[in-house]
Amino acid sequence: MDIPRPDNIAPLLERLRFIFAGMDAAYDEAAAHYGFSCSGCEDNCCTQRFFHYTLAEYFYLMEGVRALDGEKRAEALLRAREVTGAYEGEVERGELLPLMCPLNFGGLCSVYEFRPMICRAHGLPHRFRRPDGSYQEGRGCHRFGEEEAADVRIDRTGFYTELAALERELRQGIGVAGKYRRTTAQMLMDMAGDLEFDNDKR
Repeated sequence: MDIPRPDNIAPLLERLRFIFAGMDAAYDEAAAHYGFSCSGCEDNCCTQRFFHYTLAEYFYLMEGVRALDGEKRAEALLRAREVTGAYEGEVERGELLPLMCPLNFGGLCSVYEFRPMICRAHGLPHRFRRPDGSYQEGRGCHRFGEEEAADVRIDRTGFYTELAALERELRQGIGVAGKYRRTTAQMLMDMAGDLEFDNDKR
């Protein structure tokens, strides 16, 4: 997909920053309720296959990748090529591999403040309202515990609604239609040309 960058994207990214801040606050409140923390977890959710669906998140992530030093940015792009290449082998084998996100360095997200919505929301019990008025619920990650009662759930409805409205406005402004479904590795490959141009200018 050809993704033209809006002439003035700063206000849109600021609105997304505000949406993410609300999501983070809701997550922190629920985490405090449960005494939940990712620290010391033997697993790493950065190896899970998360898909991201908005160009707003794509442009926001690009801001974070551009802020990396040139060496780390080049390494992330190299990893992204390796990961997306591995996806093709998965199709032949008929299985998904636990592939590390190319933006994870030393077990930590290198663009943490710019990570997409699902990376922020993963881990704790949640729910969101479908268009028909019913709710879909999730239990949280394995560390939360299958047996633990979920008396508090993060309601993602408002955050998803605000993100969808922002996405519609963004797409109308740049004249882009069609579905967008990418892992972070695939998003990096989408922005590779722009990022390599940034490296050339240094």
